[in-house]
Amino acid sequence: MNLSFIIGILAGFGLVIYGIFESGDGPSQVVNSFINIPSMYITFGGAISATIMSVPVKYLKDIPQNMKVLMKKEKINLNLYIDAIEELAKEARLKGLLILEEKVNNIDLQDEFLKYCVMLIVDAIEPTKVRAQIENEIDCIEARHASAWKVFDTLGSFGPAFGMLGTLVGLINMLANMNPAEGADALGRGMSVALVTTFYGSFLANMICAPISNRLKAKHDEEMVAKELIMEGVLSIQSGENPKYIREKLNSYITYKDRGLTPTEGYEESTDKKSKRGLRKKKSKA
Repeated sequence: MNLSFIIGILAGFGLVIYGIFESGDGPSQVVNSFINIPSMYITFGGAISATIMSVPVKYLKDIPQNMKVLMKKEKINLNLYIDAIEELAKEARLKGLLILEEKVNNIDLQDEFLKYCVMLIVDAIEPTKVRAQIENEIDCIEARHASAWKVFDTLGSFGPAFGMLGTLVGLINMLANMNPAEGADALGRGMSVALVTTFYGSFLANMICAPISNRLKAKHDEEMVAKELIMEGVLSIQSGENPKYIREKLNSYITYKDRGLTPTEGYEESTDKKSKRGLRKKKSKA
């Protein structure tokens, strides 16, 4: 279970509620000021209805599955992919690409996208076509993933809009029914009711929709890095590159810490490589 997301949501709700009660004159006053059923109908009901009209039904049906993905704790271990690709590269170098059809089903890491990419090179498709096909597959996956957060982005965009709509409705009713004899007291009560819908809309957008959308995007980005790593690794195998070189090339996708290096070692190594490239450029110009 994704504890950081749960802790963030609970802390956000808790702190907002605590701030509301601390700023009020008592529980009864807070409840009367911030709990307004008609405002909820306008803000939440309007935003949800507009979202249903805006996105395909399939996107809505996928919400439970997307929330399951959101709550998963496990992080993609890119080292496992690098190990698997290096193992496949060694087999291909010794026995040829055809052996990979059997080998890819027997490695510890079972990934359908990896199998798909390996089968493309086993079928002796040209490298340029393999790259184009894999990139097209990644683009299609990205399009499917985008539907996951599009629902929450849409709902979040409608929340403040319907909150403002509810505020306008409240102001209209307040001005239409205002009794001049009551003076400023009536105006204050009316404004309080009118503005609570804006609060609902802002809360829906920033405390619920935006965090869910951002977390889904982060999950997507993490998966896309793994798929790009697989693509580069498989294309390197097809090109017949040395397995050790393939591993070093794929290590650029992971941090120095994940490679077993300390940040200082990694910094010194990257600085040294940069300086060597700079020297080569200067020599070539000379």
